[in-house]
Amino acid sequence: MPFTEHNHNGLIYDTADGLSAAGGIRHAFTTRHGGVSPAPFDTLNFADNRGDTAENLLENYRRLGLAAGFDGSRVVGCRQVHGDLVRIASEEHAGSILWEDRPYDADALVTNVANLPLVVFGSDCCTILLYDTLARCIGACHAGWRGTAKGIALKTAVSMMTFYGATPQTLHAAIGPSIGKCCFLTDDDVKEEFAQLLDPAIDEQITRAGGKYRIDLKAINRLWLLRAGLDPKHVEIHPDCTMCHPERYWSHRLMGERRGGMVGVISLEA
Repeated sequence: MPFTEHNHNGLIYDTADGLSAAGGIRHAFTTRHGGVSPAPFDTLNFADNRGDTAENLLENYRRLGLAAGFDGSRVVGCRQVHGDLVRIASEEHAGSILWEDRPYDADALVTNVANLPLVVFGSDCCTILLYDTLARCIGACHAGWRGTAKGIALKTAVSMMTFYGATPQTLHAAIGPSIGKCCFLTDDDVKEEFAQLLDPAIDEQITRAGGKYRIDLKAINRLWLLRAGLDPKHVEIHPDCTMCHPERYWSHRLMGERRGGMVGVISLEA
């Protein structure tokens, strides 16, 4: 299924058509456009450990919430550590979004609390949003190459099944814009992390390019979701490579440390 671009007073974000059609949630994958942050974070920045001010960041969340239809003052995130830990987000942590306030050292959050928007951060890494239409629960995970190799997408889906009774038949997932196989060029050490999984289907997503390797992180995360039992029709993949489109996205590989960051966010409607 395709993704749809939205422009709300200059704030540009995308939604996954399948998640939207499922109903009962609000969600967004952001771009770099429509916020208040100055250069080099201009303008829609959510990376708060690179020098932008708390005032700018909170205003960007407020604007995103107004655009996408959720309460931007209640967002909750985690201090991402490139691992595979999944945590339950609770009402008491609503609004804990700035780095020093985030209550979790983890890379994925799940909840069944309405109006508690879950946020994951990326600027090349995969941001993945999940929703079970029957169990009424949501998940959000950050999958860099390490998290992808550890199967964090699978673990997030299984956590939703374990904690909330989600089922593979009613789970939907969307993988947001992230670095593509076209640009994710790695060395032997990264390739070996995936090779240790001894999984031919994952090996097929890795191709040699001279003395390096190209790895399709989006496709591998899709495989993890299918291993969780999700219907292939319920797994959406954004087509854009963040590194190929610096005019629209932040890319760590292209821009380095002096840049902003994007988010994937999902919230259950009351």
